[in-house]
Amino acid sequence: MDLLAHHLRIHLTGAAAGIELFGRGENLWDRDAREVVGRIRRELVEERRSLVDMVEALGSSDPALIATVARIGERVGRLKPNGDLLRRTPLTDVVDLEAMHDAVAGKVAGWRAMLHSPRLDRPELQRLLDQGLRQLDELSALHERAAERAFGS
Repeated sequence: MDLLAHHLRIHLTGAAAGIELFGRGENLWDRDAREVVGRIRRELVEERRSLVDMVEALGSSDPALIATVARIGERVGRLKPNGDLLRRTPLTDVVDLEAMHDAVAGKVAGWRAMLHSPRLDRPELQRLLDQGLRQLDELSALHERAAERAFGS
């Protein structure tokens, strides 16, 4: 088994779920947050294309069926209590932004791990890592604002 190709395929699956997760950004209360999350979602789509290219360069393929299951799993994950069964609440934004942050943190860890492989394009991986770190900073700031809105005085 090619461990690098397998690792990339795992991140492809996660990317599919992450793109679905970030699609929820259009429902955030804060207009600025909607714009940032929408931009990050577009970046995630581009990043997934880069991952597909890496997987194919290693002679492997995109795990489309598993990615579909991951998307469905993300949708099922939306069925979480937020204090109101019928509407979004300020808590929904807090929890959604936490999930988005965690998804990007996992992606960043993946880019860092992949930097150890001489088989991948190091400058491209570094670009993706830097982009992920910026995304984490932006999501942290949005989460702070959402928490203040939900729990502040």
